[in-house]
Amino acid sequence: MKVVLDTNVLIDAFKDEYSYQKRIIDEVIRGRIEAFANNQTLRENRLILERLISDSRFKRELESLFSQINSVENHRRINIVSDPEDNKILESAVEAQADFLVTEDKVLLELAQYSGVKIVEPIVFWKTYEESFEDPWQKWIRTFTGQ
Repeated sequence: MKVVLDTNVLIDAFKDEYSYQKRIIDEVIRGRIEAFANNQTLRENRLILERLISDSRFKRELESLFSQINSVENHRRINIVSDPEDNKILESAVEAQADFLVTEDKVLLELAQYSGVKIVEPIVFWKTYEESFEDPWQKWIRTFTGQ
């Protein structure tokens, strides 16, 4: 699965060890989810997160995350929302031919989809991701037990 993660997802991932955002980050680090970002966004994310995170363990995890992110060049300019940063993250998702843009940005979420990229909240992405590798027997048990 190919994803672009908005900066807000990265920030929230390191606020709560058990969040859906952190689960997604962990899967990117493990190489199970393929993440993309343009170089400018990646540099900005590094600066923002280095300022916000003081815990050395989380800093090591960040380095692992950044080493797993694939670089993409934005060749097309998209001007569909008012915030240029939101347009830039959308450009990266389109250029990477990502399956998902994972964000908590309400303006982007209102789009729901753009040029084949589904724009979803972390919980929606996580549930879709889980279902993609869950065998039918496990799915039946979850449905049967109401989980």
